[in-house]
Amino acid sequence: MRFLPVGLDTAHKNILIFGGGFLALSALKSVIDTEAEIYMIAESFGGEILEIEKNSEGKLKLKEMEIPNDFQFMGYDFVIIATENFELNEALENRASARNMIYERYDIFSKSNMSINKSVTHGPLTFSINDSRLNPTITDIIYEDLQKFAKNYDLEKIKILNEIRSELVRKNSQDIDEIIRKLYKEEVINLSTFLKGMEDYKIEDIDTTNNFIEHITEGKDLNLEKEEEPEEAITEGLEVVEKEKETDEVKE
Repeated sequence: MRFLPVGLDTAHKNILIFGGGFLALSALKSVIDTEAEIYMIAESFGGEILEIEKNSEGKLKLKEMEIPNDFQFMGYDFVIIATENFELNEALENRASARNMIYERYDIFSKSNMSINKSVTHGPLTFSINDSRLNPTITDIIYEDLQKFAKNYDLEKIKILNEIRSELVRKNSQDIDEIIRKLYKEEVINLSTFLKGMEDYKIEDIDTTNNFIEHITEGKDLNLEKEEEPEEAITEGLEVVEKEKETDEVKE
């Protein structure tokens, strides 16, 4: 694997794209949803690029001009070389490489030190594919499959599990990964009640977690060491009353 899949921070960054045709459009689509400001330079721009610029609210800036082979450029965080002119792309790449810029060339594999993946975003999740542009049709097919696949994940469930994990880490709990896996597989449990359960019970390892989940999903008795005696149910719709307390009330 030549390129290591990583995430580059695009906040407060700028991207320069050379070109205004099909290659440049493909490059633009791969970065338009980032937080970076995008600049494009070309002799002319295709209609779809102009439409994207119109709806970008100032994020995309276009400049029409002829680009000479000795064109000087600097001050950009990322550079994408995507003109339809092979000789020009070669000259621009040589300059970017000589200046140790982070760049990608779109017409050939080349010496690019960056390779932008085609990505699908679903909430905080990002799924991406990179086939080195060897077969764009296959890439598109897999991309469409990824779009469908991403929708299988319940974002609300993931959000709650993130909160649970943070609380488990704060409490220096054991078996955190196993606890999260156990909770993720549960479909009937109301996960938002777990945080309240942690306040009343010492949920620190997988055994106590299993007992807690079993109780609130199947109505079984809790088998947990309590930090303090709860007087009311720990979850809505479940009445958790200690048997000893019930017995005392009957005697009275």
